[in-house]
Amino acid sequence: MHVILVPGFWLDASAWDDVVPVLRAAGHTVDAVTRRGSTLDEQVTDLVARVDTAPEPVVLVGHSGAGPIAYMAADQRPDRVRHLVYADTFPGPDGGCVNDELPAVDGQVPLPSWDIWEAATLRGMTPEIRADVERRAVPEPARVTSDRFHYADPARHRIPATVITCEIAPDELAGMVADHQVWAAELVATEELVIVGLHTGHWPMFTAPQELGALIVQALAPRPTDGL
Repeated sequence: MHVILVPGFWLDASAWDDVVPVLRAAGHTVDAVTRRGSTLDEQVTDLVARVDTAPEPVVLVGHSGAGPIAYMAADQRPDRVRHLVYADTFPGPDGGCVNDELPAVDGQVPLPSWDIWEAATLRGMTPEIRADVERRAVPEPARVTSDRFHYADPARHRIPATVITCEIAPDELAGMVADHQVWAAELVATEELVIVGLHTGHWPMFTAPQELGALIVQALAPRPTDGL
């Protein structure tokens, strides 16, 4: 498959450098992207253009704040996206946003101080990895953090999806979905949803890239019913 890797907030395409070889070794073609645009819709439009020009079948992998961006792009092209993978993220409910409480400075949100994150979020983030993220971090357009999600095509619910949950256990996340919690509305509506765990922090492409790559490969492996 053709896998498009979309990095989360403050990151560019290089965030996936240690994951890409794992996917290519499994036979997939890979496009690690840098998100472009100063609003949520602009970034979605840019990603949709990549989907339109990509060889089929397309897989969208979104990390953190890019999970909803990947989902909005899939909503516009449900016939071209074969699978959605959420790396420690999820598609928020219609009308929601990623996080409108992040502090903005002159229309941009800089990488926050590490001390705002919970311990589970920072799991595996050694001082060396933190310094590397700080070095590569780019401010996030404030509109991308606060613009509202909007969807149009119910066919998005038929796209198989895999959540790779890092900060909380997979059975805990599955229980939240089973309880139909409001924030999980789009996961609840997903017809084919798999939740797997990767015991690390919120940035698995840095703290466990080989394991993350292996789980993405596993998510895309042919199933017994494929082709029947």
